[in-house]
Amino acid sequence: MRPVDEVADVITGLFADWQVYSDAIPEEVIDDRHVTQVLLTEAQSDVSEYGGNTFNMMSLGVDIQIFYSLDYDKNMLLSEVILMKQLEDARWRVVDSQAHYLDLSQTDNQQTIKNITVNKTVLVDEIG
Repeated sequence: MRPVDEVADVITGLFADWQVYSDAIPEEVIDDRHVTQVLLTEAQSDVSEYGGNTFNMMSLGVDIQIFYSLDYDKNMLLSEVILMKQLEDARWRVVDSQAHYLDLSQTDNQQTIKNITVNKTVLVDEIG
């Protein structure tokens, strides 16, 4: 399972109405501003902790970009705290949580965007 798949499982388990995509948002839905979309991309995949002439751990990272629906009527900050706490429970550490900003490429109704980066260190034996 890819790191983005693990994070996607956490997000969809919490927010079933969010559309979660790995690597790219499909062209046919990218302009739908009436649904919250989440784009997940791998941010890190490094080997570490050498012993016995080989590496024994991997440091994994995922960038989470949330494009909130124009109709989002819940508390965004609370939703993000819930998400980050659940990711921590799944052993993902929040290493960056940027301020909200508006998608200035949209001229009429601008979506609010949130970026979060999470990392996880796993033993090679745990992968699989």
